[in-house]
Amino acid sequence: MTYGSGMVRRNDLGFVRYVVGRLEGAGVRAWVFGGWAAELLGLSAPRAHGDVDLLYPADGFAVVDEFLARGDVQEIEAKRFPHKRAFEIDGIMVELFLVQADGAGSFTDFWGVARHDWPADVFAVEVDGLRVASAMAVTGYRAGWEDLQSKLQGR
Repeated sequence: MTYGSGMVRRNDLGFVRYVVGRLEGAGVRAWVFGGWAAELLGLSAPRAHGDVDLLYPADGFAVVDEFLARGDVQEIEAKRFPHKRAFEIDGIMVELFLVQADGAGSFTDFWGVARHDWPADVFAVEVDGLRVASAMAVTGYRAGWEDLQSKLQGR
């Protein structure tokens, strides 16, 4: 199957591999997160996926922004935030969440209002040749979702 053709494609594992590989080719090392990570880790049954979520460990989005500036993917400007970038390939949304590090460990800063701390093993897992966020990272984020949302309501 050819991706990046402008045609609507299925969000299957081949597509996830394509996206990760394309980002890697642009200097963006990302880890599969969200529903795809849960499925790859055996935390959820296989299902249809609406998007691809990725974690991006870096100090900022400079390299990602260079990739987006090329114009060969469709950036979703409404999702351009200090902690996130998003784009579409073949009608499928891809979201990159910035994961920074400080003396306390890895974290994502949501608008300076809420900090999500990632477990120490967040980037220690590989499944079938793909870098995948750890089970603790996936389940911990899900468990803290409502609390995070309540903090963000007042921003």
